Amino acid sequence: MDAEEWKMSLPSWRDGSARRSVIAFLQETTQGPGALPVADRVAAFDNDGTLACEKPHTALAGFLLDRLAAAGSAPTGVGSGHDVLRELGVLFDGQVTAQYEEQARRYLTGALHPRFHRPYPGLTYQPMLELMALLRTLDFSVFMCTDSSRDFMRVIACPAYGLRREQVIGSEVQIQAVDGLLVRTAVPVPMDDGPGKTVHLWDRTGTQPVLAAGNAVGDIDMLRAASFALVVHHDDDVREYAYDDPQILNAAAADGWTVISMRNDFARVWPADLADGAR
Repeated sequence: MDAEEWKMSLPSWRDGSARRSVIAFLQETTQGPGALPVADRVAAFDNDGTLACEKPHTALAGFLLDRLAAAGSAPTGVGSGHDVLRELGVLFDGQVTAQYEEQARRYLTGALHPRFHRPYPGLTYQPMLELMALLRTLDFSVFMCTDSSRDFMRVIACPAYGLRREQVIGSEVQIQAVDGLLVRTAVPVPMDDGPGKTVHLWDRTGTQPVLAAGNAVGDIDMLRAASFALVVHHDDDVREYAYDDPQILNAAAADGWTVISMRNDFARVWPADLADGAR
């Protein structure tokens, strides 16, 4: 990329220290004598709260509540992300993978976020989508490493994120082959959270990230494995939500990671098709 192309990259980011540090790292790792071999250009992104809105609950938690209501239950709320995955495992135990994906697709295309009144695939962060697109232009292999359901996220990996199905690494239940069909069980495999994120990335790719992005304590191990770490700080209660994870912010301060202020660094939060009032 020439100087003008770098200047025009990441158009939904304001010109500040976060944007400049991202571009400087990418220039260093893709140009000149210090450029990384393409095989070593690996980037890993958390999803909930890093690439997409996770409040008042994640899309996966919303899916669980929807399916419980359809089954005649009267859910009062949702627990942790791990609890959500376990409950979904029980709910879909014995169903083939295609059934699970079809119900996930119906939910993701029809359910509306309670505040923004948009389908969940439209509530991704435009600046982070631009960063992933820039990385692909620079021959990075980009992966989503999420503690949400892998097969749920695969449904929208391409339309919402520009990722292929195999680029989604996440938590899931064990899948069994029964009479030529792939059938879900209620038994979770080790969660893709904390140390599990780097372990699962290694299991899948044989590599570790040189760039990683996250927003919560479960992402710290993945960020420490990377040469360049980004932390999304939710400090914009007008365009999104304001909430802190002190543990990851403390880790960022101690390790010198780049903290992205949603309020100050994102010129636009949502994709362009959102109404102006929600941008």
